[in-house]
Amino acid sequence: MAINGQVGNPTNLSDQEGSSVLSFEELGHGQANNYLPGGNKGKFLISKYTPSNVSSLSIQSGFDLCSVMQISFIGMIPAVDGNSLYIQFYENGVLEDAAVYNFGLSTTVSDGSDTSSANTSQTNIPVFPVGPGNSALEMGMSEMMLFMANKSDRQTSCYFNSTLLDSSGNTRDYLIVGELPQASKVDGIKIFFSGGNITSGIVKVYGYE
Repeated sequence: MAINGQVGNPTNLSDQEGSSVLSFEELGHGQANNYLPGGNKGKFLISKYTPSNVSSLSIQSGFDLCSVMQISFIGMIPAVDGNSLYIQFYENGVLEDAAVYNFGLSTTVSDGSDTSSANTSQTNIPVFPVGPGNSALEMGMSEMMLFMANKSDRQTSCYFNSTLLDSSGNTRDYLIVGELPQASKVDGIKIFFSGGNITSGIVKVYGYE
């Protein structure tokens, strides 16, 4: 299935502010779940998104397929220099935006200003606590692993390995572990910068069998 057009599809995509365009591609899979040649099981692509000048990207499909998922953030560029990139989860179709998230963070910066912190009762989990710039080559990349999202009797956990070039010309590397510490079924994720639009980027969602 492929959708290309105005953002705002009520099941998979959201653009909460205004008229922008987002391209979405989802791969259909049969009941046999033979995602790799020869029926071998392993990592498989669920969907791919290319947000362009949208306030947020909400992904609300594919989370019921498996208990281990990977989300790749490729070339994420904010409209506003240095804005943080965050995620929130959907629980049974409802966005969880209360102060219920916990995360730990370790930051390595090329100028030597390394930091670490533990944070509880937050309204989101950061992908880039300090975001990339928006000039040439100033973009952010991250690999996110997501665990037990499809289990209603377990909490959902995740970790990120993120890197970017900031607006001061420094590289920033982040290791982040996060959790939604309540037993609930997570069936979606919202991705957004702390202010302004997602200028461009690619988001790929994978599952593991």
